[in-house]
Amino acid sequence: MNRIRSSVKALIIHEHHVLTIKKGNKDEAKYVIPGGGQDFNETLSNAVIRECLEELGVEVEVGPLLWVREFISKNHVENQKDEDRIHIVEHIFEAFLKKVPQHFQPLSPDSTQLEIQWLPIDRLSEYNYYPREIIPLIKEKSQSKKCKLTYVGDMN
Repeated sequence: MNRIRSSVKALIIHEHHVLTIKKGNKDEAKYVIPGGGQDFNETLSNAVIRECLEELGVEVEVGPLLWVREFISKNHVENQKDEDRIHIVEHIFEAFLKKVPQHFQPLSPDSTQLEIQWLPIDRLSEYNYYPREIIPLIKEKSQSKKCKLTYVGDMN
């Protein structure tokens, strides 16, 4: 069955580092910013708050919507069965920690979540950061308070 999913992400920057979650398994891991699927009858900003509590164990203040990204699996995954196709519309918000904790204690981490890590923005491309195409936008955002909303399109 083809399906479309609305998703949120929280871009949290502190002292020129971006807060990421390392996800994967023993063979391969990638770094992503916190977030996940929007629940039915849940606003986008409430989804950001919930996802940060679940994955990080912290309360955030939700800032402006920065970027809208899509992931259309048929464009990026070879030999995928029609019934396994997915289309994700991801809303990336700026978010701010109400308090920067010494240690993060997720309330309900994803099963593939390995650790929470601050990555230096100027070295982000040295990590297996996903999606790679958004790294220049993160660097630009970290250097300027202003950011105009950008539809970044379908990227893997």
